[in-house]
Amino acid sequence: MAQFFKPKGRKKSSSNYVLTGTADALDHQGRGVVRISKQGKNRVYFVPQVLPGETAQFKVTGQQNTELLARQNASEERRQAPCPYYEDCGGCDLQHINETHQRRHKQQVVTELFAKMAGVRDELPWHDTLIADDWQYRRKARLAIYQRATKQPWRLGFRARASKQVVDIPQCAVLDSELNGLISDFRKMLDNVQLGPKIGHVELIKAPSTQLCLRITQPLSSVQTQQLEEFSTTNECAVWLDDGQQLKALSKNAVCFDETIDGDRLVFMPGDFIQVNARVNQQMVRQAVNWLAPQAEDEILDLFAGIGNFTLPLARRAKSVTAVEGVSAMTTQLAANAAAANLSNVHAQTFDLSTEQVSRLLEKGYQRILLDPARAGAETVCQRIAQLESDKQPEQIVYVSCSPNTLARDSRWLLDNGYEMTHISLVDMFVQTHHIETMVSFKKVV
Repeated sequence: MAQFFKPKGRKKSSSNYVLTGTADALDHQGRGVVRISKQGKNRVYFVPQVLPGETAQFKVTGQQNTELLARQNASEERRQAPCPYYEDCGGCDLQHINETHQRRHKQQVVTELFAKMAGVRDELPWHDTLIADDWQYRRKARLAIYQRATKQPWRLGFRARASKQVVDIPQCAVLDSELNGLISDFRKMLDNVQLGPKIGHVELIKAPSTQLCLRITQPLSSVQTQQLEEFSTTNECAVWLDDGQQLKALSKNAVCFDETIDGDRLVFMPGDFIQVNARVNQQMVRQAVNWLAPQAEDEILDLFAGIGNFTLPLARRAKSVTAVEGVSAMTTQLAANAAAANLSNVHAQTFDLSTEQVSRLLEKGYQRILLDPARAGAETVCQRIAQLESDKQPEQIVYVSCSPNTLARDSRWLLDNGYEMTHISLVDMFVQTHHIETMVSFKKVV
């Protein structure tokens, strides 16, 4: 969902007026870029769901934020969004563009950011985009629930576009079919069990069986707990309760797990980070392993390691893997996953990868490094790699990114200090949205 800046203290007269203009490009969030000369000043506005060449009537709601009112001159690239909730729901924002054009736009965004932020003017060494299903691909989602009081109408769904309002959504077009079935069953239960005012949100997971985790804001009665246990049994679904302090499984033998490309189990808990697109994740891990090309004698460093998505496959191919994660609970889970896979060559650590501890770690001189940071990126790590003595710098680096902005920023440290980019590809993890996952491989040349 796009997050819009809302300036504080602005006069009402500076917003909520209507303009008309024609978009000439898409911004990095897939919004139409409309340029208007007003009172002798050239202003730029970003209008959702508008394509280049289309004329839009829109209301200005903030400094550059807008609300689309009407649209003319439909682009040839436009299609009717398949989801009936698309106009209101904030979950997807590119359904009005077909998938081929979505991927072309995302690749263009990455290219532009590397030119602007990393100084790369030459053509990037693009490889094929990793793709799988365009619909029903999400194996994990968090739904909001709103019910003001018991016996009042409730809504279950995603937040509205640029709003905290909940859009009631019986089915989601990008959600796994089994999870859609679970939504249907859960909605029926909500009609009979007055849970709405006691639940903040609902997390749905397919891993590999269906899982339902309820964020509880008020204690449940014994009757409500029993009804949830019955729901679990009837629907063959594990039910978890999270009160913000403790995570409790109501179902016997409740366990969430994924499988690596080698068939090893990656156990995790509701709330832990996993990639939402299982099929694309398998392709991504396989490609990362191929690009990093671990050798039997290599000591590898896996940073932002999570529960071991890359760690375990790398450990099966290298002498050892040092895996560092910032969340201690996930480090503990990673170590348990490695032990269950009989991988004694995994060394899991917990610390903040934006601190000076990174320098001490890198001084050990790892041959290959894999980076998979959150949107904030890995600037401290890349900066410290750039500052290492040549004999301590890794020969190969693979960077998996969910933010092209921070990827381009961080890459400059490497490209300006002895590395070249050998491969880059889109990883279309989030089809129908503007979110961009990218993988880049760097090789030491100096």
